Amino acid sequence: MSDYKTYDDDACIGKIAPSSELADFVTYPELGMTRIDLHPGKINVVYFMCKFEKGAYICNEELSQIHEELKDDVQVVALSTDPDRGTVEKFLTKTRKGEVSDLNTGKPFRLSMDVAWDDGKKTFGMYRALCGGALTTYHGFVVGKDAKIIWHQQFSQTNPPSLTNFKAQIVKAVKGEALESVGDRPRTNPEDIEEEDCEVDDLALF
Repeated sequence: MSDYKTYDDDACIGKIAPSSELADFVTYPELGMTRIDLHPGKINVVYFMCKFEKGAYICNEELSQIHEELKDDVQVVALSTDPDRGTVEKFLTKTRKGEVSDLNTGKPFRLSMDVAWDDGKKTFGMYRALCGGALTTYHGFVVGKDAKIIWHQQFSQTNPPSLTNFKAQIVKAVKGEALESVGDRPRTNPEDIEEEDCEVDDLALF
């Protein structure tokens, strides 16, 4: 079972957030290209997503809600890790036209924030490095006004933003309040490991 919990000592917390300027932001409806960097006067949310994980489209909708509710104080940017710009353009066009919807309810899933194609996953790769080499989409990073990562959260179909404290942490950051502490990641005590778990097949050494 996946551990979606964020911990206070996660590797990326407190690190300078990589710029979003390398990503190709798609202007709509003309489908041109622009550059958008992290806003120095706001709390920033960098959200990695992709077209191919259809089950997680609810995350796009909920991040759009955060964008619309907090846009005076928070800049939300979505960076797509899809393989080519055309895929991003088509997906953004369909989404903005309301043609991407929940199969059960028929309710459209939105992408109302600025959306970019992260060519070659360059930006994604920089954030992944800060996370110790482990990072998956869908994933959101909260960046403080000092340009440092103050929170992050992995999302999925079964773990959308609304089932986490992601929005609450953003609101605390906007208000200048201390974020909720969840403690450090649990450590495994070597004494708790069963002896049989440490057995090595002699043949595996050759």
